[in-house]
Amino acid sequence: MALSSTRSERRHPRKIYVSAFAYRFTSSSCDIHFGVTSNISDSGMCMYSDVRPGEGEDIEFRSSLPVSPTKATVKWVKKDVDNICKIGLMFIE
Repeated sequence: MALSSTRSERRHPRKIYVSAFAYRFTSSSCDIHFGVTSNISDSGMCMYSDVRPGEGEDIEFRSSLPVSPTKATVKWVKKDVDNICKIGLMFIE
C-alpha cells in the first residue's frame, strides 16, 4: 500500500538553495533583518532567522535570490535551535 505524502504533493518542487539575504516586515518600521534560505521554489522558500515573525505577516526582501517576487507571506514558523527559527514563506508578488 502506498502512502501519500503532503511534501511530495507541492505545487512546485523545492530546490536546495543556501543564500543570505536582507528583509523587512512590511507592517512595521524600516528595521532590516537578515535570513538564510535553505530551499526555494517558484512559489516560496524556507529560511532561517533569529527574528520570529507571526504567521500571516508579510515581508519584503532585496537580494540576488533566483526569484522575481520581492514579497512573501509567512505561512509557518518553527523554533529550530537556540534563538533561530525555521520559517516557511509563500511568494505573493
